[in-house]
Amino acid sequence: MSHVYVLTNQHQQFLSKSNEWIDGREANRLFRSEYKDVAINQMFEANTRDVSLRIELLQCELNPKGQPLIPDEALGEIQLVAEAETAQGTPEIEPGTPPELPPESNPEVGPEQAPEVEPEEAPEVTPEEPPEIEPEQPGEDAEQSASAARAAS
Repeated sequence: MSHVYVLTNQHQQFLSKSNEWIDGREANRLFRSEYKDVAINQMFEANTRDVSLRIELLQCELNPKGQPLIPDEALGEIQLVAEAETAQGTPEIEPGTPPELPPESNPEVGPEQAPEVEPEEAPEVTPEEPPEIEPEQPGEDAEQSASAARAAS
């Protein structure tokens, strides 16, 4: 076994054996697998816990102790990002910005009430007018089918 697979996300963090995202400096704590399919399965499991992560497989050589050697490029970016954040604060949140609060009322949630409209009066039908459609008498169809069946036999 000359190499193993480790998992890294878009924040340059590495998955640990305890399923936490760490900076990768402690190689003995990292999740690793010599089999690519096992690492891919672990990648899917980690992604189901947090679907916003973009997880990648990283193939690493092993040191004499059997621990993964994380490339300097992967670790160097972590150090630069950490130094930049401590120097400037968190870049996404400006100092002095009030915390986000939910709105008092959400106009999209409650539908607007429809204006009240007086119902129109139904037109009166005078008794002299015959109805346009005459209703069928119950049982007419059954009697006609029975007499047709008798005539056919």
